[in-house]
Amino acid sequence: MKKYKIVVLLAFTLLISIAVNTGSAADNNCSKANICNVVSTHYKCSTWSNDEYPVIDLFGEKNVPLVANYNPIWQCHVNKLARLVLDSNATYTLKAGEKLDLGQGYALEVKQIDIDGMKVWLEFTKDGKYVADQILSVNTDSNKTWTVALDNVQGENNIVVMKVYVNQLFAGAVDNIVRIDGIWLIDYENARTLNVGDKIGGFTLQQIINGTNSSNPGSLVFEKVTEFPVSCNVVSTDYECDSWSNEQYPVIDLFGEKNVPLVANYDPIWKCHVDKLTKLVLDSGDKHSLKAGEKLDLCKGYSIQVKEIDVDGKKVWLEFDKNGKYVDDTIISTDPGDNNWTCYLDKIQGEDNVPVLKVHVSDVSRSGDDSIVNIDGIWLIDYANARTLKIGDKIGGFTLEKIVNGTSSSNLGSLVFEKITESPVSRNVVSTSYKCSTWSNERYPLINLFEEKNVPLVANYDPIWKCHVDKVARLVLDSSDKFTLKAGSKLGLGQGYSIKARQVDVDGKKVWLEFDKNGKYVDDTILSTGENWTCFLDSIQGEDHVPVLKVHISNVYQSGNDSIVQIDGIWLTDYANARTLNVGDKIGGFTLENIVNGVNKSNLGSLIFRKISNS
Repeated sequence: MKKYKIVVLLAFTLLISIAVNTGSAADNNCSKANICNVVSTHYKCSTWSNDEYPVIDLFGEKNVPLVANYNPIWQCHVNKLARLVLDSNATYTLKAGEKLDLGQGYALEVKQIDIDGMKVWLEFTKDGKYVADQILSVNTDSNKTWTVALDNVQGENNIVVMKVYVNQLFAGAVDNIVRIDGIWLIDYENARTLNVGDKIGGFTLQQIINGTNSSNPGSLVFEKVTEFPVSCNVVSTDYECDSWSNEQYPVIDLFGEKNVPLVANYDPIWKCHVDKLTKLVLDSGDKHSLKAGEKLDLCKGYSIQVKEIDVDGKKVWLEFDKNGKYVDDTIISTDPGDNNWTCYLDKIQGEDNVPVLKVHVSDVSRSGDDSIVNIDGIWLIDYANARTLKIGDKIGGFTLEKIVNGTSSSNLGSLVFEKITESPVSRNVVSTSYKCSTWSNERYPLINLFEEKNVPLVANYDPIWKCHVDKVARLVLDSSDKFTLKAGSKLGLGQGYSIKARQVDVDGKKVWLEFDKNGKYVDDTILSTGENWTCFLDSIQGEDHVPVLKVHISNVYQSGNDSIVQIDGIWLTDYANARTLNVGDKIGGFTLENIVNGVNKSNLGSLIFRKISNS
């Protein structure tokens, strides 16, 4: 039995992904006149393939205009949008009690399965909190789809937010199983209403055109932001948790992406380091109930684990981890005033005593044989990927021109950007060493596409300069960190990829590893201690024998009752989302003008871009 986990990362990036300027029409429904049209889109699930839903592509990000159940698409609310989280026809098999992570904090749990009655009880949750449930009778096709419609979504009622198709139920050798063959979901919790004058990346919303019929379902008209310098200001922001509502933290919005300037503990916000930024991962006042031993996934590889709960002493022992590795821990009392934990770390872009995590514990209790802790406040920044900006740094179509430090509570500081000049921009393929010392003498090709690392596809054993410059996959991981896995456990690598230690043979010093994507099998191998595994796949953008994953096994050993494998090298590309670039393609505010293939080890090839014209 496999439990599939979907990690869908649909978020504004820096202007790279959000300001796909006027020429994105080749890839989405934004025209050269900066008109983003609503289009009718078929569901991927074959059962709903004759049905459609509205989609509007806002400069590379799919959004679903809110529409009431049973209303025609052209009656959607063009300016009330929720990001598309999932439109999937993948197969998921779950047993009673199992939960399917849908991404963005949404989950679907199988509460009960009644084989004799051909019924299944499903529950839909957001961040662990109940949203809706349904008992489906799967004896006829007409009963197999559950459509969740909610009220008060940006002021609108009866809005379809999720669809689930249950194919069948069957009795396994031990457990009863439900098979789900279709899921569609929007991020209704973070839906937003756009107004004329709102800015998205380098554009200003100028006009909202509602639909009139099936041939004209509506559109949003944008105009280019003026070329004057753009100032991104630091602002004081309240925490979502009520217990910290009198406190604030600094935030700077970089073209639609929330960043937190680093600030030392107890320093006022205006003393924050405006140029040292980390993305805001979580600011939540939602309630989470966890049992002792349970782990709460906070996204981007961060998690908190409940080590122990002392109900009589009204205390809980929490551990903070990153990619399964220990970061910090504490014992929190639930007594008022003592029930907050702030994790401070040193050497974050050269700064010490930086708050990176805040947790508020409301109480601990018993429920049957289980000890329960209730957490109702979490704040987290992506400190592991913090960065320091410098004058001249480019973000999408802008260049950092000035760093203005704060001077008082009325002037918290800012970053001033200027539009990039329109001269051609060359992105060269470079030969890069792997971080794993075992492969330090080997190299792979890398091309930086406006702050995003991509790996040009290259067949095994071919020299780097023979890579396909125009066929690229994002670099997911290049790590020499040490990871330990117990037999049967899984290591998430990001973007839905994972490796699982299926079996560990301590005596034979071997491990059986499996490589998965979104919980589905990709490849496997048996390795001895000290060996490397390179996974090669075919038909990646038409290319065969392409290396997509490298793993190095350093040791296997026994620890108590557990068989352990130690991994100290992982390299991975997002091959499933590889793409082929063509002349004329738009990336950020640039158009691909020329593809230059490599000719030798001194000239590995390049991509030439030109700034999109403002005309």
